[in-house]
Amino acid sequence: MTLYVNGEKIDAKDIQAEVEKLRPDYERVFADKPEAERQKQLYEWSRENLIEAVLLRQAASKDQKDIPPEAVDKAYEQLAKQNGSKSDDEEQVKKEIVERMSLEKLISRITGSVKVPSQKDIRKYYEKHTARFTIGEMVRASHIVKYHKPSVNPDDTKNQMQQILKELRDGTDFDQLAGKHSDCPDNGGDLGYFSRGKMVAEFEDVVFAMELGQISDVFETEFGCHIARVTDKKPAMPCSLEDVRQVIVRELREQARQKAIEKFIDAQKTKAMIEDK
Repeated sequence: MTLYVNGEKIDAKDIQAEVEKLRPDYERVFADKPEAERQKQLYEWSRENLIEAVLLRQAASKDQKDIPPEAVDKAYEQLAKQNGSKSDDEEQVKKEIVERMSLEKLISRITGSVKVPSQKDIRKYYEKHTARFTIGEMVRASHIVKYHKPSVNPDDTKNQMQQILKELRDGTDFDQLAGKHSDCPDNGGDLGYFSRGKMVAEFEDVVFAMELGQISDVFETEFGCHIARVTDKKPAMPCSLEDVRQVIVRELREQARQKAIEKFIDAQKTKAMIEDK
């Protein structure tokens, strides 16, 4: 079946290409839905995306005559410079440049009335998304590590680490033993501050569960055998509103821009002839 939007043809292969483009993100978010339902909705969303793109392009085409030829020439020369050579089909490339410029002009006109968000809206957004604007718990840790090496028996490595742990339990300085025995001896094995997601999971599971000043038992990760010491901990802490104000302003303005575009497209749909043949 072929889709037509105001007489403009959209082939089934174009919809399928959009399906494949959306599929990775879509299936990650909606993995819990039944397969048949996922495929149906993914197809419908892809179809709708193409309809909206065509309606925007058709509306923008009315402004093409207002695009200055010199602006098109300049954009073409810049593109040729970026690519290292001019296109074999200069006319087609310039046509695409005109379409892009007219679309940008239309979007600018649609979103031109979007206002800067009010202080009330900024604070409301901040309070609603506090978790997003929170710096997670952080730990500062040092470690003594023996990396996995094909030439070394893993049991020998564990025995070495157990001996090092015994020295630590007997009161030998951690930094001293790290400098002497660790495969990562710099700064006494100090890893600095880090939040979750920065280290491998096996390492984080151990250190984030430890108390300040505690020394771990010997444990393994994919890299080798470790002994860790927690030297500082910082609890999760929300960023101040002032620290994230500009981020919030950008996000609210982008939301308003998207709403304005959606409203315009909805109005175009009411006038459009959309047919499946």
